[in-house]
This record gives sequence, structure tokens and C-alpha cells, in this order.
Amino acid sequence: MNPQLLLMIAVLAGTGAFAQTPPPPAPVNHDFDFWLGDWEVTTPTAKLAGTNRIEAVAGGHGLYENWEGATQPNGQPGGSGKSLNAFNPAKNQWQQFWIGSGGNVLELNGGLVEGKMVLTSAERASRDGRKVTNRIAWTPNADGSVRQHWEQSFDAGKTWITAFDGHYAKKK
Repeated sequence: MNPQLLLMIAVLAGTGAFAQTPPPPAPVNHDFDFWLGDWEVTTPTAKLAGTNRIEAVAGGHGLYENWEGATQPNGQPGGSGKSLNAFNPAKNQWQQFWIGSGGNVLELNGGLVEGKMVLTSAERASRDGRKVTNRIAWTPNADGSVRQHWEQSFDAGKTWITAFDGHYAKKK
């Protein structure tokens, strides 16, 4: 390669001429920021369900979840799981991809509905072969806590049953 061209490339690289600053997140990318933090999660009966750490990733364009379930009454460890959450501008919706330690995978889509983040899965086969749709809503509370209400429907959304109801309180 031409030595003068190499020198020009080196000079330009040193000035940042080739550096591209990523675009800042759009306001919609912050719709789920109320879930950020280190949380202790309890059931409606105040029993510890587990802990969850939610952090911003990819320059604020997404959220990363790190769930650790509480030890079970029989002494077995609770399940764990991870999710990536982001607003997808091509689909104009929020998306979550969850994988749990038991091998459960969920793909959810949705967005803000009356101040709640509501994400729903497509209907899919459950482990027992029935068709199931999952819907999870995260509601920010005035005191800074968050409610996560996970529901399932086995009749194409006609009726819903609670699969999990968690109260998120910031760790002290």
C-alpha cells in the first residue's frame, strides 16, 4: 500500500474521522426504565420469591434481566433466568426474549398500556401439549416498587389465570 495513503489513514483515524457516535436512545427506549435496579421480589403473601437485577445495556437501548429464584421449601435452589428487552423500531413494539434455567423460552411483544408495560407471547404449545398464551404486565407504583403480574390463557385469551404475582422492592 502507498506509504502516503497509510499516513493519511493514520492521521484521519487519530482525529476520529472514522469514529461514529451511536445515536442516543429515543424516548420510547426509556419506557421500561422504571424496572431498572436491584430488587427483592416477594409474593402477595410476602414470601421471598427471589431477587432480580435489571440493568441498562447497549447504550441505554435495552434492558438486561438477571433473575435468581429463592431456595425452595424442600431446600432445592430456585430457578434462574435471563432476559433481553428492547424497543424494536422496525416492529414499533417492545420485545423480550427470556430463557430460564429449566429450559423455558419466552418471546414477548407489546408496549406501554395505561402506564404499564404489557408484553404478550404468541400462542404456543406448553410442556403438557396444551396451547398457551402468556401475558406479563409490569406496573410502576408511586412508592418506587413494581408489580409483575404474569398470566396465562389456555383458551386463546378468553380467560386468564395468574402464573406469578410479584412485588418488586428496591434492595436496601
